[in-house]
Amino acid sequence: MCFSSSGKQDIPIHSKNNLQSSTRVTDDSDSLLLPGLPEDVAKYCLALVPRSNFPAMGAVCKKWRSYIQSKEFIMERKLAGLLEEWLYVLTADAGGKENHWEVLDCLGQKNHLLPPMPGPLKVGFGVVVLNGKLLVMAGYSVANGFASASADVYQYDSCLNRFVFCWISASDFNFCCLVILVSINLK
Repeated sequence: MCFSSSGKQDIPIHSKNNLQSSTRVTDDSDSLLLPGLPEDVAKYCLALVPRSNFPAMGAVCKKWRSYIQSKEFIMERKLAGLLEEWLYVLTADAGGKENHWEVLDCLGQKNHLLPPMPGPLKVGFGVVVLNGKLLVMAGYSVANGFASASADVYQYDSCLNRFVFCWISASDFNFCCLVILVSINLK
């Protein structure tokens, strides 16, 4: 996986039973994506992996996780003709008390549930997808039957299959709101 190649710094580790014998553990901070392959070939190989396997790829090592979250990875998939479009759909139960996000794969007609968004139930929020990440912002938080205005922003990362709370500056928040307003007016 992310093993380092020759020439990397070795860190000796001594066993408790025999101080003379030692094992070598290598520092993988500068390791190759796929040892034995040139980086451009390794990046192309990773770009060929189906999108549904991205969360597993992100768990392999920090180097892979960093790469699959990069714009370079998106461009590599685009050049390989594998950029997949996803349709995000918010569904609610009949009573409107619970909702969840689903993703529809426009190529394979597959769908799957996203993990729940953290925090209280949100309504009346804006949504935009930027750089492959779903952003859910503002609206109202509903807790114990009471609604209160919310400036929270949550981001869904499809590469890691998780929502995270985003700390966003006021200028970035205003820009995101403007993008949503423009997209609504263009429809």
